[in-house]
Amino acid sequence: MTVTGKRALVTAGSSGIGAAVAASLRAGGAEVFITGTRPHTADVARDLGAAGWAIADFTKPGAATGAVRSALDTLGGVDILVSNTGGSRAAPATELAQADWESAYRLILDSAISLTNAVLPGMLAAGWGRLIYLTSVGVVRPLPRLHTSNVMRAGVAALARSLAGEVAPNGITTHVIAPAHVDTARRRALVAAAATSAGTSVEETERRQLAAELPVGRWGRPEEVGELVAYLCSERASFQTGSTHVVDGGMTSI
Repeated sequence: MTVTGKRALVTAGSSGIGAAVAASLRAGGAEVFITGTRPHTADVARDLGAAGWAIADFTKPGAATGAVRSALDTLGGVDILVSNTGGSRAAPATELAQADWESAYRLILDSAISLTNAVLPGMLAAGWGRLIYLTSVGVVRPLPRLHTSNVMRAGVAALARSLAGEVAPNGITTHVIAPAHVDTARRRALVAAAATSAGTSVEETERRQLAAELPVGRWGRPEEVGELVAYLCSERASFQTGSTHVVDGGMTSI
């Protein structure tokens, strides 16, 4: 899908789904600026042909606003925001401290609000924009042991829906992407933790998950999410807004 001439900020774009989204937008002709939390972000940006990159830890105050400032300095504007973060701590509710909730708030919900506030004035002035929020299938069906993620990502989804009607007359659309079981380092880490908790092997845990939760019988590929985002950012999707797009291999249909 063509997004030629558009300028995109993809946060957490140095690995996993974020990197796949950045690659799809770049392949579609967009200029891309990515953020990450580790030094390899620079290598990913170079390989991608990104216009720029920044190290940004969204649990730190001001990091999200600073990331937008860097993107604006490099790109001259942001037409597409892909608000994306890593995951928060997975644990039983009784093991979560107040600090875990506060960290998840800053990482997931506060960053989405700050990013949106920083890019929205420019989009309104231009009369065009795309606000894409990468969340989790937890916004549709809360996931076990992911309480902080379920709650904060639900807030992000509410932000997208709340904005949709207000900004649509200005040519701006909003979308929530809700993936599950996409084959990333985060998925593998969660499976390993579940296997340890259950006292089984990773292989057995994966086999059970595939049988019980994935009618399509396989893990999702990050590029499948990336291609969906690229479509939603194109003019072909200009009549779609305020939607939640579940990418879960049929998990929530059973």
